[in-house]
Amino acid sequence: MNKWSWLAVVIVGMMLLFSGVAVAKVSGPCADCHTMHFSQTPWPSEWGTSGPNDALLVDDCVGCHSGATALKGTSNEIPVVLRTTAPSGTGPGKSLAGGDFYWVANGDDTKGHNVDGVASVDGNLSYDPPGWDASATAGNTFGQVTGGSNPDWGSNQLTCAGMYGCHGDHTETTNAGAIRGAHHGDDSCLKAGSAVEGNQGGTVATSYRWCGGIHGIEDSDWEWTASDGSTDHNQYKGVNGNSGYSNKTTISYLCAECHGVFHSDIGGTSSPWTRHPTDFDMGSASGTEYQYYNGGTGANNNYSVIAPVGSSSIGSNPLSTVNAGTADGTAIVLCVSCHRAHGTEWPDLLRWNYDDMIAGQSSTPNEGCFICHTTK
Repeated sequence: MNKWSWLAVVIVGMMLLFSGVAVAKVSGPCADCHTMHFSQTPWPSEWGTSGPNDALLVDDCVGCHSGATALKGTSNEIPVVLRTTAPSGTGPGKSLAGGDFYWVANGDDTKGHNVDGVASVDGNLSYDPPGWDASATAGNTFGQVTGGSNPDWGSNQLTCAGMYGCHGDHTETTNAGAIRGAHHGDDSCLKAGSAVEGNQGGTVATSYRWCGGIHGIEDSDWEWTASDGSTDHNQYKGVNGNSGYSNKTTISYLCAECHGVFHSDIGGTSSPWTRHPTDFDMGSASGTEYQYYNGGTGANNNYSVIAPVGSSSIGSNPLSTVNAGTADGTAIVLCVSCHRAHGTEWPDLLRWNYDDMIAGQSSTPNEGCFICHTTK
């Protein structure tokens, strides 16, 4: 075997060792993402301006996932979460499912998560997330957001991944360490058509959007082309009630890791609530306005990509319709029913303009809050 053949074997072996799996998700030239030395000056124009980076990467998380369009790469395989030009808004055809960091990056603290590398923390904000409670989500396989070792955030800013981040393993201190191997992992158990909930959440690669331990189904183009009443969207995991977030696989539990339980199912089915609930099955309130979710009649209501709901079990494909008239676990209110994870053009990362939600005076029926609150 000549030296080049041996080199190929060594490189492939190192990739498999690094990824921890035998099936690679990312394909293409290694040089698209990695450099052996990062010593070239000037660096190639397609590389980031900072470096060197962990794992021999040519750019960091923010650099790789920034761009002028919502999708980039030779086959639109890279999701962009920070646009360099102003998006026309958020939602299908405007942004990806999580929205965009554009507005918070351009100075509005209310319109996005102030992630390190995207936006600074100024004098108007503390590092502690609103509702932060170190004991609220104890026991997660991947560790609490601060690894359970710090009573508060101190001077640590929110990061993309890791101990103070949303993605990856929360016991790791760096972005790269937190998502180690995930780009090369086999995540077929999360994909529409082949999703298997029983195989989800055991590793970062098999967790929904690499959020450690979370279950769901990932839309292939991050909801760029999502539409109501179809299976062309993400499917989020929810659990009706989920008192104290005992189930740690839901998307709302992910939010609770930073924001505590202040939006959990307050008061069960009793009314009035003191705060808007999450992990609440609208079918539990049989005969109320919620049965008309998204213009439906109770059963087989079209799933809404503007005000999405979760399901208590994850099948092989996302749901095209949900039952809002009977509690069958298909119409569960989530944190992301009202908010987008990264940012939006509206305050509080809301999916719509809250100031336009005027009871009895909606200019466009079945929009925003009124997708669920249908008789208001």
